[in-house]
Amino acid sequence: MADFLFAARFLRDLAEWEAESSAADREQLDRALAAISRDPELAGRVPSFYDPKRPSYLYRAGPLLIHYRVRDDRTVEFLNLFFRRL
Repeated sequence: MADFLFAARFLRDLAEWEAESSAADREQLDRALAAISRDPELAGRVPSFYDPKRPSYLYRAGPLLIHYRVRDDRTVEFLNLFFRRL
C-alpha cells in the first residue's frame, strides 16, 4: 500500500459530504480510498487533464468522484472529492 495524504480541499469536501452521508456511503468511500492507495493505477481511473506537468486522475465510487495524483515520491495525494450538493 502506498503512503497517502489529503489536500486541504479534499478534507473540506469530505467534511461537507460526511454531514449528509450514510454509513453505507462512508464505507463505500473507505473501500475506494483503500483501493486507490493499494494500486493508484487501478482499472476505472481516467486522466483529469487538469495539469499536464503533474498528471492526476478521477475515479468514480458510486455517486462520488475522487480526484487524486501520485506524487514523485509515490505518495498518493487525494485532491478533491466531488459529489452532488443539494
